[in-house]
Amino acid sequence: MYKAAVVEDEQDVMEYIINTLSEGFQKKNLSVSFDGFLSGGRFLREFEKHHHYDMIFLDIEMPEIDGIEVCRKIRAISPNCLVVFISNKEELVFQTFEVQPFRFIRKNEFHKMLPSLIDALEAKLRESSRNILRISEPATGDVYSFDISQILYIEAQRKDCCINTSLGKTVIRCQFSFLEELLTPYRFIKTHRSYLVNSRHIFYIGRNHLVLTNKEEIPISRGKIDEVKKKFLLYNT
Repeated sequence: MYKAAVVEDEQDVMEYIINTLSEGFQKKNLSVSFDGFLSGGRFLREFEKHHHYDMIFLDIEMPEIDGIEVCRKIRAISPNCLVVFISNKEELVFQTFEVQPFRFIRKNEFHKMLPSLIDALEAKLRESSRNILRISEPATGDVYSFDISQILYIEAQRKDCCINTSLGKTVIRCQFSFLEELLTPYRFIKTHRSYLVNSRHIFYIGRNHLVLTNKEEIPISRGKIDEVKKKFLLYNT
């Protein structure tokens, strides 16, 4: 299931956008859940808690913080997230170019533009889904989305796992073995009982450790050095 957020300061408009989008995606047999937010600030407080969204539909003119500034903060956390501006302020369209929205739709033409918008979003979602890893945290039910190419390594921390990416760290309460099974088909290598490394980011392999492209060092268990080297060469030839 994909996750989407609608950020719109008018309740009736927000509900209309959610209902219309939901019907459009259902016709395409795409399962999408929606969260609605009446302010950019409220949305960002949730988004910064690692509530990941595949699509975000933004009004531009809102109190507290405008949609362009919201999108700027989205880009800092999730550069590849699909952002669609929905606004009647056509004169602001050029200002949105800086934050690279997926689409700009006029509110008064929303229903008319909906079929082409849904088609474009469907194509982009299906294209990107091959590289997206979604993890549902058992304890909370929260869903996290990661671009697999951005994951550097996983570190087991007692009952938690720390997912280290090029954008930062996310701690999820789940079993290390679960992530190992999930990621091994994507060329991840277990170097140690507590570490799972993305082979794409390995720069150097030594006797008892490896160095990633970001210069971090990851330990290698004594009995795993030959296996790590063999898999690395296999994955990168």
